[in-house]
Amino acid sequence: MRLSVLDLVVIAAYFLSMVGIGLYFSRRQTSRDEYYLAGREMHWLLVGASVLATLLSTITYLSIPGEMIRYGIMFFAGTIAIPLAVPVVSKLIIPTITRMPITSAYQYLEKRYGNETRRLAGGVFLAHTLVWTGLIFYTASLAVGQVAGWDLLPTILIMGVVTIFYTSMGGIRTVIWTDNVQLLILFGGAISIPIYVAVVTGAGPSAWWENFSQAGGSQITFFSWDPTVRLTVVGVIVNIFMWEMCTHSSDQVAVQRYLSTPSVKAARNSMAAYAVFRVLLGLFLALCGLAVFAFYQQQSGLDPNAFQAQITQQADRLMPHFIAEQLSGGVAGLLLAALLAAAMSSLSSAINSAAGVLRSDFLPAGKTDRMIVDKLLVVGGGIIGMMIAVTVNYAMQRLNWNLVEMTGRLNHIFVGPLAALFFAGVLSKRVSQPAVLVGFVAGGLLSLYICFSTVSFMWVVPGSWTCAFLTSLLISRFTQPAPVTRVAGLTYGSLRAERR
Repeated sequence: MRLSVLDLVVIAAYFLSMVGIGLYFSRRQTSRDEYYLAGREMHWLLVGASVLATLLSTITYLSIPGEMIRYGIMFFAGTIAIPLAVPVVSKLIIPTITRMPITSAYQYLEKRYGNETRRLAGGVFLAHTLVWTGLIFYTASLAVGQVAGWDLLPTILIMGVVTIFYTSMGGIRTVIWTDNVQLLILFGGAISIPIYVAVVTGAGPSAWWENFSQAGGSQITFFSWDPTVRLTVVGVIVNIFMWEMCTHSSDQVAVQRYLSTPSVKAARNSMAAYAVFRVLLGLFLALCGLAVFAFYQQQSGLDPNAFQAQITQQADRLMPHFIAEQLSGGVAGLLLAALLAAAMSSLSSAINSAAGVLRSDFLPAGKTDRMIVDKLLVVGGGIIGMMIAVTVNYAMQRLNWNLVEMTGRLNHIFVGPLAALFFAGVLSKRVSQPAVLVGFVAGGLLSLYICFSTVSFMWVVPGSWTCAFLTSLLISRFTQPAPVTRVAGLTYGSLRAERR
């Protein structure tokens, strides 16, 4: 596709606005608390939107419509689970962590267990985040390449340089504000596609759904005892619930934002706002998948079943192809900006959070105390992410996973075991460092087995968290309990006692 002048103007305006926000807030970066936590004064609504923009990368932005087209409605049963996770995290984790003067979520683990657990969690987070960064670079570059015809490596370079620049200059305050701008673009892109298809085809969601149902898109499997069944309604709900619960409890990318709010109440409001935005955008993206399927099915002249069989393997690429082939007059530029925004919001958050964890959990104070060190860490994280993206491109040419499955297997390996460290510490006064370390290893091994076996990816997070958590509780019955002085104020029970 050849982008019009108007499309290029839209994209250029997007890049310049990101750089401008970074330069504007760069003047405020005078302390580490400001650089990583925005002085703990961010508004809860901005933070809630930022959490969504961060967690909703290009992987999600493309995988939701692609999953809809290829496998039908089943994955979207998990939407029910999103608001269910809010009270769990808001009640148990947020009050425990946000009341502490910490920068990294893993500082809680040192206070609760010991330095070894903190270092383990920080190291796992860094590895996970760098892999995630590479996946984001790869997915966004692939999509942009389809839409604009740009090559993979130049696209990675452009995104990387701009994102690294504004993130390193303006810190987390810049990241949160750019996240909000990017989320508006994401919503605009998700809304524009169904509107365009409705105008062009003269049909609406009800007609689209009828054709989609004829192709088997509405068929569901409610439950199965066979763990190799790819998706079931029950499995998807459990998977999404556990992922939301684990991510908002233990992933520094999310927790860092809650720490940037001024109070426990504000942090709770942020998570509630995230849930509302997440459900709405998920529904719009599902509608995009439905609209794109209907558009190309009508163009093909095939019956729905024949068309479904024809496009199954290209499902993840269909929405970028639609943008490239059908949209013009600035709309393609908006959608391309949305794809870039989905990537860059996650990238900026990932490299800022990774730098914060590396700085607070691994580097000694003293000679490394200057702000230039933090900015160089951000730059280094971005460069490593770009290098991983090239590796992911090589690997994906040899695998048969779609984007949902790739994320569920490669990116979720340690989500469950990492969160189990926090839940065991908050819910049990007895669990000590040896017990949670054994639990983490057990959960990690199970997760690796599920990820690289025929077991469905939807059991990676639920299975590994359950294994790690229960193993920690079991081993704690045979090890020395944590000292009372160590757990004071760090468990749910002790916090309730303090309030009385």
